[in-house]
Amino acid sequence: MVNKMKITIRIDKNYGLQTIYPVCEQSQLLAKLAGTKTITAHALETIRALGYEIQLKENKPKEFAHLLGA
Repeated sequence: MVNKMKITIRIDKNYGLQTIYPVCEQSQLLAKLAGTKTITAHALETIRALGYEIQLKENKPKEFAHLLGA
């Protein structure tokens, strides 16, 4: 059985803007690869396209549900 790659993120509002924070080591490395400390919505789409399953550390606010395909 093949294990799907997973990353864990946290989504918060920061000064009225949505901010996606990497939580696990893999998500931190992907943010570092992109040259950022946070993950953009565009990067999140690309990460998903690479086959990663995205998990939230906290309950997702309804306003961010579109980022996770919910």
